[in-house]
Formats: sequence, C-alpha cells, structure tokens
Amino acid sequence: MMLKKMMTTSVFTALLLLSACGNTENEDSAKPEKQINKVANTEIEKEKEVEEKVEEKVEEKVEENVEETDDTIVSADEILNPYIAEATGGDVEIVFSSTKPDLKQHIFGDGVSIQIDEYQIVHVTNMNESKKYEFQDQDEGYVLTYKMTLDNQLNEDVFFNASSMLLSDDATENLYMKAHFVERDQWMKDESNDVVRQYSKGGSFTGMQAYAMTKEQFERIKAPTLTISQPFLNDDTSKTIGKEAVFKLPFSGVGTKKATIAPEFYADKMVTDNIADKELLFSKEDINEEKEIDGVKVVLNGVQYAKITPTTAHASRFSNFGEGPFVALTAKFTVKNNSDFSFSKFLIEKKLILDQNRGTVRSEGMLEPIVSGDIKPGDSDEVLGVFIFREDEFNLLKELDLQFGPLKDEKAKMLFKEKSVTFKLPMK
Repeated sequence: MMLKKMMTTSVFTALLLLSACGNTENEDSAKPEKQINKVANTEIEKEKEVEEKVEEKVEEKVEENVEETDDTIVSADEILNPYIAEATGGDVEIVFSSTKPDLKQHIFGDGVSIQIDEYQIVHVTNMNESKKYEFQDQDEGYVLTYKMTLDNQLNEDVFFNASSMLLSDDATENLYMKAHFVERDQWMKDESNDVVRQYSKGGSFTGMQAYAMTKEQFERIKAPTLTISQPFLNDDTSKTIGKEAVFKLPFSGVGTKKATIAPEFYADKMVTDNIADKELLFSKEDINEEKEIDGVKVVLNGVQYAKITPTTAHASRFSNFGEGPFVALTAKFTVKNNSDFSFSKFLIEKKLILDQNRGTVRSEGMLEPIVSGDIKPGDSDEVLGVFIFREDEFNLLKELDLQFGPLKDEKAKMLFKEKSVTFKLPMK
C-alpha cells in the first residue's frame, strides 16, 4: 500500500510535472554495506582489500602502458601547425597529437559531411611580449590545432562558415578561437572560386583551425567538446543542412582510446553544451517506426537511455528534479511534411505516458536543441525529445509510450484537428 501510495501521489507528482531544469548537488548514492558478523568475516574482508589493491595496481599499469605505447603520440619534429611559432614569436613544443583520432564522421545530410582528420596541442613559451595577451597576459600557453575535411557530394554548391565552439569538460567556459594562429593558405577554402565560404559540388576541402588555452585551462581540461556549425544552401543561413557536428577531443592517449569505444549519443544539449555527462544504460537506434498525421510523416528512429551527472556549470538547473542520480531518455525522430501546411518546430508537443495511466511527463525543452522557424510543405527535419527522471523512480516504471503532437502553427494554433501519434518505447 505504501508503494502504491507513493507512486500515485508525491513522488510521481514531483517527477511528472517537469517544466524546467533546476539544481542538485552530486551526491554519492552508494548505500553503506550491511552490518554482518564482523568477527566471522575479518579474514574475508582482508582478502577482499588485498584483491582490490592488486586490481588497482593492474589498472594503473594498463593505463601507463597505453600512454607509453599509444600510436597517436607523434615525435617532436612533426608539428601540425608550424605557423604558431611565427604568429607568437615563441618556442613551440608538442604536448599531445592524435594523428588518427577515429572520431566518427558527422553526416550533415545526404552527400554532405565533415571529419576531424587529426589534432595537436603544443606548449608555447618565450613568446613576444605583444602576444602574451593571446594567453590572458601569461608568459606561457597552449594551442590546440585541428584539421578537418568538408565533403560535398551534392549536385550544388554549399556554403560553410566553419564557425565552431570549444567548450570545457565542466562547461564553465568557452575557449577562444584564434584563426590568425593558422596561416591563410591552411584555412579551409575552395580554390575554384573567390567566395570564402562557398564550396563546390562534388568536392572535398581540408583546412585547419586553432584555439588558445592558458596553462590553468589546459591542466584542468581533459576532453572538451568541439561543436561545428552546419553548412547551408544558396548563401542563405536559414537553409541549413542537418544539425551541427559535435566531437569530443580527448587531451591524452588514454582518453583517446576511451573515446573510440564510447557510445555516440544523440546531440541533445546535454551533449552539445556539456550540461551533463552521460553513461549509456540502454539504446535501440534502429526502430524506424513510421506513423502519419494527415500527410505529416513521423518516424521514430531510436531511443537512448543514459545515467547522467550534471556538470559543474549546470548542476543548479537540476534542483527541481530532486536528488540524483538521474536518468535521461532521448528519442530521435525524423519528420517529413507532405501536407499543405507549415508547422512550428518549437511548438511540437512531446510527452510520455507512464504505465498506461499512471501519469505523463512532458519533454524538457531546456535540454533539447534550439530550434526556430517552421517545417514547411516538402521539408523534413530531425527532432529530439528529452525526458528526465530520478533513477529510483525510473526503475519503478514498466511501460513507456511517447506521444508526438499535436502540431501547431507559429501562432500556437492547433493544426490537423489536434491529432497526434503514439509510439511504444522499448525499455530493455
């Protein structure tokens, strides 16, 4: 009875009426071990401690060997971006290089993609006095240079600003891009035309970009998030192709190897803005179930469930969810508008129905990608829905249905007779 009462009153009331992110301090949710007969188990506990210490030593040795033998570390004479020395007047020493980062190619849309080919961090010392401002007036600093390739296999030119953002692990700061630390000949450009941001059909284009860091920033940052804006058509920034590209750039050999086996998460704001770190619990990314709302095709591509830990900069946004740990559900949709009406991307309703009639949870817009404008007749777009639970409450759930719609115009007027579609979600 107590369990039933809990699920029908205060616990799910707090969960189901989510409307904005708040804050919570990350707290250790581990429970103390049960008190048992300590005398009888003294020897067992001692053996257990010895085993744990041995395991720790083995793990340390494995990581040490990875750093020593990792083939992503290159010799000191292979500087990716020699122009840094000229731009700063300083001495340049390689700290870390990833010549084969194995970062998955990002597909903006059919025929258009971008890839990080390699990246490198150098330590700059003994620089010209006038260049110290590049590193917040310090005597030394670090520069990250990455090489990227844009591939355009469309039958038309695309336009690409290569705008990017490098966000620290804890999301407390954006690092500063330093385009002038890369020689102009090494910028990404199309030699066949004079328009800086125009890239011809059927071509591949490679160039470099750089970011500066202070010593303190470099020592603190382990794996920042690099976000690169999407290309667009007809030199019209409102006609973007796909979604922005997001890459994790580990700053160590061990981190690089871990990144190669890490799951690729859907690009919600927890990922793109480093709002929370994710640990995948379960995913099914090949659902591709299709339903229709009066000519609007809605395809549920897949779902991902992840245990999340808010980053330092955003912990305060989760307080309304209560105490952690938390579970995030991110659902990915493809929407194709074959109707005669436009509808607002921002006003698409998404909600979960819990165990058929236990309650509902609306999507958490603060954690979804920023969207604007309409999906017009003939257009298609990707839509993400994000939902947050407390882990203990999520574990009580047996069945989840996701309702997509109703759809609205830019003035919030309901369209298509207020119809919606519902998908049953896999949970394990």
